Amino acid sequence: MNLTSPKTVRALMAQYGVAPLKKLGQNFLIDGNIADKIAEAASPDNACVLEIGPGLGALTQRLLSRADAVAAYEIDAGMVRALQGTFAGVDHFTLYHQDFLKADIETDLRAVFGNREIYVAANLPYYITSPCIMKLVAAKLNIRRITVMVQTEVAERICASPGGRGCGAISAAVQYFAEPSLCFKVSPGCFLPRPDVSSAVLTMEMRAFDAARAEGYLSVVRGLFAKRRKTVRSNLRESFGLGLSEAKRVLLAAGVDENARAETLSVKDFLALCDEIETKP
Repeated sequence: MNLTSPKTVRALMAQYGVAPLKKLGQNFLIDGNIADKIAEAASPDNACVLEIGPGLGALTQRLLSRADAVAAYEIDAGMVRALQGTFAGVDHFTLYHQDFLKADIETDLRAVFGNREIYVAANLPYYITSPCIMKLVAAKLNIRRITVMVQTEVAERICASPGGRGCGAISAAVQYFAEPSLCFKVSPGCFLPRPDVSSAVLTMEMRAFDAARAEGYLSVVRGLFAKRRKTVRSNLRESFGLGLSEAKRVLLAAGVDENARAETLSVKDFLALCDEIETKP
């Protein structure tokens, strides 16, 4: 069955009484070449793969052909029925009918994959892109690579360098945990229904990071991006309750210009500030 064929997609929607829901950001991929490229970017052969939001299974089909095991989370009951019908009898496919953001993925995925490396593939709608990515990067799992298709603008923000166009809190947050790279763009014509925005496929190779520092690091990122038009010094004072002299001391000790703005800071800068805020007198 060719799950990227518009004819097949329409037949499955009719068979299972489903339709793409705008509130869930559902758009079905109908370009087989793009599906192949995403599967290839997402995972090496014989890997363990987590898929988020498989829909009718266009990417799932490709992942199953190359992976040892695939576990997927799908929130839509109609899509779950379709997936269960399409992949009935496929022993290395585990489907969870759950909201990924509410699921206990650490327990679920250890049960399926054990301690093996995990590769993630997902087509993420705009409204859950950031929380999904942050849940993945912070998870206590052996995740090796995350490959997601997201709105192009979001992909570019995640990959942005300090001081670059679009650099923001999501850039600084993700880049503590992973090294992001924009792989290729996907035109609206590759989907049914056709979305109003273009998409891009983004990979994030997980870095070695200090999990004990992660919460403090993210707190500093959130605090310094609280008011983007204000300087780091102003945001330090407002977000962390520092007096003027304390804020200046923290910035001097961290080697950060007090008139800088958060979008110009590197991961190293945020870590230095985190250390100084935690050890302030």
